[in-house]
Amino acid sequence: MPIPEEFQLHAWVDESMRSKGVAAPMYLLGAVVADPRRCDPAREKLRKILPKGAPKLHWHAMKPREKTRATDVVTSLDAAHLVVVGGPLDHRKQERARAACMERLLWELGQLGVSRVFLEQRTPSLNDRDMDLVLRLRGKRSIPSSLRVEIAKPSTEPMLWVPDQVLGAMGDAASDDGQWIAEYDGAVDRIDIGL
Repeated sequence: MPIPEEFQLHAWVDESMRSKGVAAPMYLLGAVVADPRRCDPAREKLRKILPKGAPKLHWHAMKPREKTRATDVVTSLDAAHLVVVGGPLDHRKQERARAACMERLLWELGQLGVSRVFLEQRTPSLNDRDMDLVLRLRGKRSIPSSLRVEIAKPSTEPMLWVPDQVLGAMGDAASDDGQWIAEYDGAVDRIDIGL
């Protein structure tokens, strides 16, 4: 009889910013949390709705019909959604906002028992900055030592498209278009922090 794999939770993380149409500019950092053993069907569904020629699903580049299809897929996933919203955002201090949101998000993910976190790839220097932050957070014990944080490419990891969709819907709601976030029916945990 095969030994069952130990249950795990992984998280995939993306960022967004909103300044137009909102009361105050905000930085959003979101995660989708799921059992990695059950993500392959989700990846396939996401790949099937990817617009032709697009490297990934990106909310701001999608037409309403594509947003509807993507929202239907994302809301059907067996996953949890967590978003840290920092504000008011000073665009000259975007990386400081990211660091503050990242600290809170990683702490929350650690509390949920997440073992691996995948951050969406940015430029090499910004990826290094993220990993330096993770080391500092470990040093001050803000995140569990067992929490592994890695960089992943959105072109090869569709699970990174999921938080982009959630953040897009949340950003639209902050701009008085709550149509998309209403589809999540309260399934997104939002944590607001001051910047």
